[in-house]
Amino acid sequence: MSRVYLSKEDQYQLCFSAREKLGCSWTGLARYLGVLPNTFDNWYKGDRLLPENIFTKLVNLSDFPIKEPSLLPDNWGRIKGGKISITRQGGSFWTLEGSRKGGFNSAKKVTLPTYSEDLAEFVGIMLGDGGTTYNQISVTLGYTTDKKYVPYIRKLIDKLFKLKTSIYRPKIKDVIRIQASGINLVKNLLKLGLVQGNKIKQQIDIPLWIQQKKGYIKTCIRGMIDTDGCVHKKVRRERNGLEYRSIGITFSSRSIPLQISLIRLFNILGFKVSISGVTIYLCGKEQIERYVKEVGFSNPKHLGRYKNFLKNYGWIKVRTENCLKYSPQV
Repeated sequence: MSRVYLSKEDQYQLCFSAREKLGCSWTGLARYLGVLPNTFDNWYKGDRLLPENIFTKLVNLSDFPIKEPSLLPDNWGRIKGGKISITRQGGSFWTLEGSRKGGFNSAKKVTLPTYSEDLAEFVGIMLGDGGTTYNQISVTLGYTTDKKYVPYIRKLIDKLFKLKTSIYRPKIKDVIRIQASGINLVKNLLKLGLVQGNKIKQQIDIPLWIQQKKGYIKTCIRGMIDTDGCVHKKVRRERNGLEYRSIGITFSSRSIPLQISLIRLFNILGFKVSISGVTIYLCGKEQIERYVKEVGFSNPKHLGRYKNFLKNYGWIKVRTENCLKYSPQV
């Protein structure tokens, strides 16, 4: 059967997009296509090339763009097998598999960066909205709200790891995903204290190397707030009939170790925070102003919301009966 030659990343993204479109698991997609789950595992991981009929079904399901894929002949396996056997006898012949993997070594060389404030911020971004598979990292953001933040993250990854990123945007969801591939990249991130797979099930924590230096603490918190935090309006009603309108910053996580560490790191920086359920709150005019000055935002969305709230809403008292008449722009 003819096979379709795609890059490993494009093959994974095609399968992933089809799975997202169906809203099912990898096993569910395999059943939909009428193949065994183990067989499909080899396809979506890029260990085997896609048969033409399966490729066509995935393209019809998916909204991932494929540009001019190469179609290999029915006897591609025998051709590849013959060239591999010659190579094993001492030859240095080109093989399809070797070309597809970038030569005889399929792992891209990625140097582990030295500890820095940039690296701590990147780890904070991954703790917030990042994800890690066996050979790829991704940061998933809102397309409408966070698209101006995307170039910053891409430049940060390129600066730290000397890797170019790709962008994936599903048509059916208002999200945008920044991706970078490489087995060595993932291995290095695990050395930095991140985890592969579900962060909540593994109860991820802020790496110890970050917790030992204030500069790293600030940028890591910035990355976490920029991705998974919120700048919001806050109202406190008082007994004298007035409302105190202020601004707050929150961060939510279901990882208990991360909650505990984040509270402690805020305290190290001199901030007093509270927690309710899974959400950590930073409030008060002095604290918020100091956070903006000393920690800051790299995500234009949060900085824009802060400035807008400050102009139209924050740090004022109004009478309760006037609340419905006050309609600030958000």
